[in-house]
Amino acid sequence: MSRQRSFWILSLLVVALWPERALAQLKVEIAAPTQGAVVVNRPFVEGTVSDHRARVWVVVHPMAVSGYWVQPAVTVHAHGKWKVQVYVGEPGMNAGEKFEIRAVADPAKPLREGDVLADWPKARAISQVIEVTRR
Repeated sequence: MSRQRSFWILSLLVVALWPERALAQLKVEIAAPTQGAVVVNRPFVEGTVSDHRARVWVVVHPMAVSGYWVQPAVTVHAHGKWKVQVYVGEPGMNAGEKFEIRAVADPAKPLREGDVLADWPKARAISQVIEVTRR
């Protein structure tokens, strides 16, 4: 067998056996709340991720301050749907204030609930930003 033919056969085998996760681009999206929604102090944020094995985190940014708060850990179900109850401001406070919400999948650095970051975390996939107003 020629060297070039061996190379092509080996290349086809690598592509055929390569994990689907490595070939597909990871996507994470927020389905609710929607852009411009008015939310309570502890709303549910839900969405989808294209790979159910991905680690998903939700981050909330009060627009009046510079911190980005990492929310409780998200459980991703086998079909890629996820849902988590988050904190938007303090109970009895922050009425009328604007917040941004974003989900990240497979963050570059480990995240923990309660972490306060200087910016959105870097990740393999990042959702759209949803702006909400606190009720």
